[in-house]
Amino acid sequence: MFRTATRRISIKSLPHETQPVNKYNAVRSKFNIKPVPTQGLIYNPPASMPTVKETPRAFLPPNDPRLSVLAEKFKTYTPEELSEMPIIYATKKDNSLTPETVQEIIALRNEDPEKWSIAKLAAKFNVDAKKVNVITGISRKKQLLVLAQLLGQEKEWTEKRRLAREERRKRKQMWLRNEF
Repeated sequence: MFRTATRRISIKSLPHETQPVNKYNAVRSKFNIKPVPTQGLIYNPPASMPTVKETPRAFLPPNDPRLSVLAEKFKTYTPEELSEMPIIYATKKDNSLTPETVQEIIALRNEDPEKWSIAKLAAKFNVDAKKVNVITGISRKKQLLVLAQLLGQEKEWTEKRRLAREERRKRKQMWLRNEF
């Protein structure tokens, strides 16, 4: 009841945007006259009635009865209340890596990168694979080996695939330069 009374007042004060009615094809008709937009506020109701729950607190006056109903939604917590609340995603730091363990991981990885992969080292020392990857870094020997394998695969490509890859590389460079 409160909302409809407010709407009736606002409807009277705001102009309507008139849309010309076309009985012909709306896409191709010569009758498609575009209306001149009205300056200022225009009454354009939404497809459905807004609910009381959707009214933001900033638009409600301080003596509005809806504030007591929606008090839980708009609740703000004091610093004391926040300090008593549990931390939901508490994570404990893993300090299990010692300098000796780090040296051993590096030594094993440098000894034989094929045998001691990142996953195997992570499993052996019970450490996350990302940490092992950061510790060991990129081995130059392993990098050259992978690059040689990729070049071997590229030699087996057909001409059509080679052209497609080259076009993709050029497109990416154009995107990075904002030319495409």
